[in-house]
Amino acid sequence: MGALSARGTVELRGVRGLRDPWCGGPIWRSALYVGWPVAGGGFTFTAYFTFVHGVRHLYLQGAMADMPAGLMTHRFRGAAVLVSGLLLVTACGGERGRSDADPAGAETSAGGPADGAAGAGGDRAVALTFDDLPVIATQHDTVMQWATTRGILNELRAAGAPAIGFVNEDKLGAGAARDARTRMLRAWLDAGHDLGNHSYSHPDLNTTPIADYTADIVQGEQVTTELRGSPPEYFRHPYLHAGNDSAKKAAVERFLADRGYRVAPVTIDNGEWIFARAYDLALDAPDSAHARRIADAYVLYMDTVFGFYEAQSRAIVGREIPQVLLLHANRINADRLAGLLAMMRRRGYRFITLAEALRDTAYDRADAYVGPAGITWLHRWAITDGVDRSIFHGEPEVPAFVEEAAR
Repeated sequence: MGALSARGTVELRGVRGLRDPWCGGPIWRSALYVGWPVAGGGFTFTAYFTFVHGVRHLYLQGAMADMPAGLMTHRFRGAAVLVSGLLLVTACGGERGRSDADPAGAETSAGGPADGAAGAGGDRAVALTFDDLPVIATQHDTVMQWATTRGILNELRAAGAPAIGFVNEDKLGAGAARDARTRMLRAWLDAGHDLGNHSYSHPDLNTTPIADYTADIVQGEQVTTELRGSPPEYFRHPYLHAGNDSAKKAAVERFLADRGYRVAPVTIDNGEWIFARAYDLALDAPDSAHARRIADAYVLYMDTVFGFYEAQSRAIVGREIPQVLLLHANRINADRLAGLLAMMRRRGYRFITLAEALRDTAYDRADAYVGPAGITWLHRWAITDGVDRSIFHGEPEVPAFVEEAAR
């Protein structure tokens, strides 16, 4: 538990061994935020708890609003709530909250290794992939973009995590700014990471003629090839749209194979891009308190996303496979990647390259999905195999306040 700060904030994260006060079941993750003094000497308290029973989640957030199913919102005021919250932490997070599996009572991540055998001993694996390089943000000045690039690369270096960045070369621009952004791409390579092709201008295959789409792919590999010294090995479809009719899907697959590309799949998709836009807008306002709230919710949300896709992997493939995570080169990751990577480690993950992930035989499975949706390869495989799509239900939702902030 964090100490009460000058802003009055108390945090409890990832304590294992609590009990659900409504139904008595185990709580495998929780986070309590108490803080922000308001006029008249009172306080506004925000509590985030994740009650995990299978893959079901319950959140309690700090602003009254209409929320989607499974998302409950409460506002608590007054010093009595602070006392109650501290008592909850003391009573539930102390000795009685410790389990035989966690004798030290250490903080653990929600649904971590205890959720599946693959997590035991840290043998889960994830490849980190970042789309929309050099940077995707509401602001386009190169000072901010360099800060974003360095922030991401610094955290990857600190964690010893390899990554691949997928480039949209139209974002390089022209003149001096183009030179600076090209150096940003070089910085990824100099840090030991790889670069892939995400198309030149991020077209949507669903609405773009095949000839235009393939020309955009070729245009999008020019600078990347020069920097790498060889053409990029991987292509990531914009929007994860791989073909909304069978002829288009087959034509693009043939084109990519003929140019020596391998498609970069995604098994952990998420609403990170919504958090990123909300975060950017809060920073632009500027509203640092709102930006901090969005960023705090982001890491908690991603924790539940990992739990969901771990369960999906077990249901669809029969085991947990090396995952491929989709992120973007944005400011929220520059600022919160350390927390995100720490969450993954608590869940038992080690960081691997995309090439290492794709050596798993699961990635040899057929993908016969044809349709407009940009869905994960886990779900493409399930649809190909005729699995009942009801197993897809329960994907964690982006909190309503973040959705609103992103508009």
